[in-house]
Amino acid sequence: MSRGSNSSGLRRYNERVLLAALRQRGTASKSDLARSANLTAQAVTRIVDDLEETGLVLREGRRLGGKGQPSTLYALNPRGAYAIGVKVGRRGVEVLLMDFGGRILHKLEYEREMPGPAFVLEHIESGMAELVAKLSPQETRKLMGVGVAMPWFMGAWSRELEISPERVREWEEVNFAEELQARTSLPVFFENDCSAAAAAEQQFGDGEDNFLYVYLGTFIGGGLILNGNLEPGVHGNAGALASMPVPRSSLDSVPAPAGPFDALYNRASLFGLRRHLNAHGIDLAFVSDLETVMDTARPLVQEWMEDCADALVFALLSAVGILDLEAIVIDAVLPRYLLDELVDMVSRRMRQAAQADLFVPVIRAGILGADAVAVGGAILPFYSNFAPDKTVLLKGGVPERVSV
Repeated sequence: MSRGSNSSGLRRYNERVLLAALRQRGTASKSDLARSANLTAQAVTRIVDDLEETGLVLREGRRLGGKGQPSTLYALNPRGAYAIGVKVGRRGVEVLLMDFGGRILHKLEYEREMPGPAFVLEHIESGMAELVAKLSPQETRKLMGVGVAMPWFMGAWSRELEISPERVREWEEVNFAEELQARTSLPVFFENDCSAAAAAEQQFGDGEDNFLYVYLGTFIGGGLILNGNLEPGVHGNAGALASMPVPRSSLDSVPAPAGPFDALYNRASLFGLRRHLNAHGIDLAFVSDLETVMDTARPLVQEWMEDCADALVFALLSAVGILDLEAIVIDAVLPRYLLDELVDMVSRRMRQAAQADLFVPVIRAGILGADAVAVGGAILPFYSNFAPDKTVLLKGGVPERVSV
């Protein structure tokens, strides 16, 4: 929990501390907030009253019982601010509208196998226009910006995904951040897809402050949350799980690696699931269509899940040996029941395989599922405008160190 300051020069910072406390607690009285933020009761009263007047917080009933008068409870006002979240992936684009309370109000999806920048920009622009049109003029004035969560290297893994050299070149040559900003008057914020998803899980999940977030999308990635903040690492690459070495797969659909080890993405990714199904005569263009083939595909899906779980256990035991964590959170673009089964497999096998000197943390499914990345995008404008520590997520554009 961030601590406030009683210095008048840090009034704005203290407002952000109290907003963060309300987001974490759900509801709280002024005395609750004063204790959690280490601020005087007078300072909290002034700030909360101002936040209520501006519409960012509202009264949420009263706490009865105990000594003295009942306490008025406050909460974030869901209608106090809005943001647009965008997921750019190798299977299409998602654009959603989210309120200040974290509720998805509307969502648009545009599927396309390895989309080019022109397709992505066109559909982000049209999607934003469609979502903004659903807001009243008063609500539009409360729109904080657009947050884009996407892989930093859209043209990577071109051999595995059979991406044409022309498509790779399109992504290498476009200044995506500049092109998108030119299409909207709203401020645009960028973050790596899995880092944004990890931050969203930290905001809306079970409240752990120290966990490794694992996201199975087309490939696999992750994010590391330490002491309640996203830990980017020296090169901004913490949680880059895709290339972690794991033993060879036993599946006949997985090409043999050149050396003794395979890479995690080959065994634990939805690219691998599609490859396994396709190798056995089941054509699956998008994982969102998985339910339509489950009657015939279930045995093959089970084979992939067993192999995926074994690879994850190998990689995650290595992580647990280095990091002392409260939890490992696994999320995926999978039907919820399959994700729950996969998490159960990983949890049981990790406990069976762990040596006596390893503390195996709680292993659970993420709460956001397929929406995790787009929701992670939507929280970027909220971070910039309302978070006490804006450095936990990148903002304002794609860093020069990366190539999208």
